[in-house]
Amino acid sequence: MNQSAFEVQETVLNPMLIAGVRMTGKYSDCGNGFSQIGRQLGRHICGNAFLLHYDDEYKADNADFEACMPIRKGTSSETITVRELAGGRCVSLLHRGPYDSLAGSYEMILEYIRQQGYAISSPTREVYLKGPGMIFKGNPRHYRTEIQMLITEDQA
Repeated sequence: MNQSAFEVQETVLNPMLIAGVRMTGKYSDCGNGFSQIGRQLGRHICGNAFLLHYDDEYKADNADFEACMPIRKGTSSETITVRELAGGRCVSLLHRGPYDSLAGSYEMILEYIRQQGYAISSPTREVYLKGPGMIFKGNPRHYRTEIQMLITEDQA
């Protein structure tokens, strides 16, 4: 994979209304959360699916994450939380390729944040711009995932 095609960018994210399902387990379980949101609020979804990551490091089996979708309107239920997700200063990187190669992109964005003297505000985000469809898996080499990390100036 050609890492030189990847570029870290700084931007500002706007707050957004989201529907989320908080989960603990394997990241691959996130499809269950997306399905719940789609069944309950499908007509109100207005953007790409994404994960919020609450852990400070990668966890293969016991990860704390939230499957989310931006929505125009909606109300919380027993399993789905509807709320405004804060915006703010952000460092992002567009990852091209399969999910199992995300580690290299995370290394790049984390190194950039360290070099700039920023601190990360949790949770971090993975926005799925292009990935497997509902029926066909598609070619993982064509997947597009934007890694987003809200930042603050490091006070250390």
